[in-house]
Amino acid sequence: MSAPEPENESQKRAAGLAANMGSLAEDAWNRVDFRQRVVLAGLALRQGGRRVRGSFVPIVTASLAAWVAYTFSHVVLGHPMPFFAPIAAWICLGFTYNRVPRKVLEIGFGASIGVGIGELILVGLGAGAWQLAVALLLAGLIGRLLDRGDLFTIQSGVNAMVVVGMGTALTADVGAGPSRMIDALVGAGVALVFAILLPGDVLNRPRSYVGNLLTELATVFGMLGEGLRSGNQEPLRDAHAQLRGVERILDDASTVWRSSADIVALNPAMRRHRPQIDELGRQLELITRAVHTVELLLRQSRGVVDELGAVPEIAHLMDDSGAALHALSGSIRHWNRPTQARDRAIELATDCAPQTAHAMDWRQSALLSVMRSVAIDLLQLTGLSRVQARSHLPGTGPEGTGTQGAVIGDEASAVWGDDLR
Repeated sequence: MSAPEPENESQKRAAGLAANMGSLAEDAWNRVDFRQRVVLAGLALRQGGRRVRGSFVPIVTASLAAWVAYTFSHVVLGHPMPFFAPIAAWICLGFTYNRVPRKVLEIGFGASIGVGIGELILVGLGAGAWQLAVALLLAGLIGRLLDRGDLFTIQSGVNAMVVVGMGTALTADVGAGPSRMIDALVGAGVALVFAILLPGDVLNRPRSYVGNLLTELATVFGMLGEGLRSGNQEPLRDAHAQLRGVERILDDASTVWRSSADIVALNPAMRRHRPQIDELGRQLELITRAVHTVELLLRQSRGVVDELGAVPEIAHLMDDSGAALHALSGSIRHWNRPTQARDRAIELATDCAPQTAHAMDWRQSALLSVMRSVAIDLLQLTGLSRVQARSHLPGTGPEGTGTQGAVIGDEASAVWGDDLR
């Protein structure tokens, strides 16, 4: 009967060892999890730090504008508590560099209209829940009548609700009468002046965005070339996702450019930057066309790979397109004449000659036809007009005399179009 005891002791020791190992493993896992949390926390802090650095100057500018608006209404106009002046200035400027003067006016005027509507409701009908609903209804309808922008209507409704919602407390503490609407107009006016006179960097930001946009579009062509060379659909699916990202960057780049274009148009001291800004706008217009062309190219490529497999004869054209876009991106960033990009685009156009299609399957010929459009887009991006770009594409007949410059982007570049080859 004494024999089983060692076995029980052995089992107990084994169980204890297993428990200890489990505890050690759990501690190790917790330590790993803790390290991961530290890494994620550090990443979040770094991202937050970048946001702070990117928004520091705009926030300081908006705070200064709010102070100026309040001081002007209080000291110059004699309003005892100009509550809406700093609010309007802060809302109009926000905390980003993308301060489009039209939007500043839109937000400021909308806020002022809302304050006026709220004031009328408060004086005529008093304060309360149904009065607030009436103020919001009127502000929304009048906002849609006066302006098509959503910001205008939103600001009208929000400020009307603030005035009516605060009711008698607002009247007692801030002061009644038309001074509130005047304060809002003062805040909007100060914000507009700050947006025009202290715009930040109106050249490097749009140039950087356009340069990044061209680089990301070049990546799309790289993925297309890889998919056509290998006959693998996976890179083509990656190209589709990349193209969606390019479209988002295009939207952001257009917003940044529009802000710079409006400021340069309104600020006499910056009129000298007009040629660069106009060229960047031309670039964005042509890139938008190129994105639509690449969408068609991507659909065609997926169909061709499904039916034929690898198509190396077309893949090298994608590589050439990507190289031209990379060269153009560098020229935009450093604002150099895009000589290298134009040479590569001319080589691409030469490789898209019609006789090349004679030795190809009709599906490959369809891809080559789309690539001819890509070559035109790239040549125009380097500064050529559409007519001049077509002259470098073999097998292209003359276009009508009224087409050059008839559409935005089809004219030659005013900056790089004087050296046409």
